[in-house]
Amino acid sequence: MNYTGNEDLRVAIAALSNDMYEMHQRLSEMVSVYFWNSEVLAERLVGQILRDAHDRYTEIYRAINELDHHFKD
Repeated sequence: MNYTGNEDLRVAIAALSNDMYEMHQRLSEMVSVYFWNSEVLAERLVGQILRDAHDRYTEIYRAINELDHHFKD
């Protein structure tokens, strides 16, 4: 255990990582439904924005997930 005295921080980071994983999965599902090259304008716009949001979110998610893995039990 490398976080003696920081147990609350460890719990908070683990919870954040779990929440972010769920959001990552939700974004991934939506990206697979709405495409940037759809024939429907609204779906095309949503697809483009969701793809961009997914790519940005993935970077942040990876950083938090890595932080979570730095804590050793």
